[in-house]
Amino acid sequence: MKVYLLIATLFYGISSYAQSSSGYKNELYQHLSVLAHDSMEGRETGTPGIEKAANYIELCFRNMELNPVKSLKTYRQVYKTPYLNAWAFNVMAQLDGEDLKDEYIVISAHYDHLGIQGTKVYNGADDDGSGTAAVLTLAKRLKALKDAGKGPRRSILFVLFSGEEKGLWGSEYFSDHPPVEFKKISCDLNIDMIGRVDTERLQKDTLNYVYVVGHNRISSDLKPALEQVNQTANSLTLDYKFDNPKDPQRIFYRSDHYNFARLGVPVLFFYDGMLLGDYHKPTDDIERIQWELYEKRTDLIFRLAQEMANRNEALKRDLK
Repeated sequence: MKVYLLIATLFYGISSYAQSSSGYKNELYQHLSVLAHDSMEGRETGTPGIEKAANYIELCFRNMELNPVKSLKTYRQVYKTPYLNAWAFNVMAQLDGEDLKDEYIVISAHYDHLGIQGTKVYNGADDDGSGTAAVLTLAKRLKALKDAGKGPRRSILFVLFSGEEKGLWGSEYFSDHPPVEFKKISCDLNIDMIGRVDTERLQKDTLNYVYVVGHNRISSDLKPALEQVNQTANSLTLDYKFDNPKDPQRIFYRSDHYNFARLGVPVLFFYDGMLLGDYHKPTDDIERIQWELYEKRTDLIFRLAQEMANRNEALKRDLK
């Protein structure tokens, strides 16, 4: 067995749904220790490193006994990269819903990063190892609830995209070649960098916030649902500054949720705002993750995913 698969098996074997008092940290740490390890070679799309990461994600889905998306019959959606002359993979699994199983919510992140440049490995622990580890952790928890007879009404797709760092390749292919009927996707909850703090955020809530993008773009249902869920536990400051139409960083257009939004699917994008600091640097390593804040953000997305999957009506699409 290859070394990275052995590591994956060992880490996954000691994890169970029965969480310790640290909440999500054990599983987040186990996944991120693998994904952001030098052996993954920076997970650049089109390289052997990202193939290792794809194998690890697929192994996790198998161990959870999650099913492939029915139309794919495999955990991978394969596409040809635009100019690398290589094949790439979105890796995904499906948790079947109950009475609304033909409707879907998507929980997504990208698992690629920048690879090796010179002698430096760009591990991308925050970008977006943190999002990928969160998706895997949420998938296991939601599957355990279903096994306990508390499954979601709507089906849930857990989707890990490649090619994001190259120009949103994987999510563009997914939206142009959807494995489920696109109009039946109620929303996309996209997670891209939730493990660190914004080095420019000089406020007293620095260790208790998350940036949320997309709340005022397509559905007026999103903001009140999010804020109500946020009040139930581990309340965070919800900062919507990147939804300003004049945002100079154009964050709304820079992660995979955009390829859902451009086709009219309501989206919420969860983000820590780290544009300076270690962003796209070889120092974006696991040692710099803010674990307590990372756990709180993951828990908010978990509770929101349950709300989105179980609400009576699909989200309205009433905003221009």
